[in-house]
Amino acid sequence: MKKRILTGGILLSLSLMMAVPAQAAVLEYQDAVNVMKQDNKTPEIRTIKINAKRSAKLVEYEEDLYISAKAAMIRQLPSEKSKAVKKLVLGDEVHQTGICDNGWTQISYTGADKKEQIGYVDGGKLSDNSQIQKVKEEVTVNTDFNVLDYPGMKDGLELGEVIEDDEVTRTGICNKVWSRISFKDIEGKQVTGFIPTSYLNVEEETEEETEEADTEEGMIHKTAGDSVFVDAVDGVTETMDGVEVQDGVLVGDIEDVPANAKLKSLGTFRITHYCPCSICCGPWADGITSTGVTAQTNHTIAVEPSQIPYGSKVVINGQVYTAEDCGGGITENCIDVYVASHEEAYEKGVYYTDVYLIQ
Repeated sequence: MKKRILTGGILLSLSLMMAVPAQAAVLEYQDAVNVMKQDNKTPEIRTIKINAKRSAKLVEYEEDLYISAKAAMIRQLPSEKSKAVKKLVLGDEVHQTGICDNGWTQISYTGADKKEQIGYVDGGKLSDNSQIQKVKEEVTVNTDFNVLDYPGMKDGLELGEVIEDDEVTRTGICNKVWSRISFKDIEGKQVTGFIPTSYLNVEEETEEETEEADTEEGMIHKTAGDSVFVDAVDGVTETMDGVEVQDGVLVGDIEDVPANAKLKSLGTFRITHYCPCSICCGPWADGITSTGVTAQTNHTIAVEPSQIPYGSKVVINGQVYTAEDCGGGITENCIDVYVASHEEAYEKGVYYTDVYLIQ
């Protein structure tokens, strides 16, 4: 079905995405110690033995926090190598009981089964703000979509498909751009995942809310700071370091294949397209690729780095692109080409072609 193929093509990837939620900073070990001293409290510090050679200091500090990453494992000890005992997902609430000096946090978690789990979570995956606004309402789907396990194309994996006019339960709103829904898959199993809010028939919001949502969804908008997008979202063409900026998008020059280029065939690839909007890139997109550079049209592609290393120059249909990004949906023999808009991504769709590496 053409509609489904194009949707998948546009929404396949992106770590422009760098799906890092905007969140308030969680206290680190020394910060917590300082806060307690300022409050004339004596910090209660103890040592946690990780193994024969390693240990971590822990200061007791209580606070309610939320998981702000796609997933976080509760581990028995404050170490990535320690045994995992429970998987938590975006939006889960935990109670912090201590902060370690190696970046880990001691927490307790009580799930739907009412069983308490105590352990350690990577502090970088916690926020003191919930990333999901809880709601509960029955809604219908207005466009076929492969529901994802995370509200972002870089890290989101398909859980199952919902079809136009399907009835689902919306259980949460993520930055207004994405909605968390509960639905039954083809096997009749109840599944929870994420879908762009625009793919659902939901009640109209107030004029003020709608204007704010429109600002967030499907476009990069003016914000404070030094971002490349700040002064380029009013339809004004500007330049940054010699690169044209149009409507908040860096427009690169088309690069032709050098006459003396030595090409190595990489085989036939599936070519898809993505743009810098919130639907393609997730609600926390900041315009930066996984390699730390700002994406440019006619230039940036998302690849599987183990197959095409970052920085590689590849030829697609006679044009040279640079591997600067990646995405959870990018597997072997698949490339996502960065374009300026959703419309352009739909127009170019999905196709298969031979790809070459410039050696």
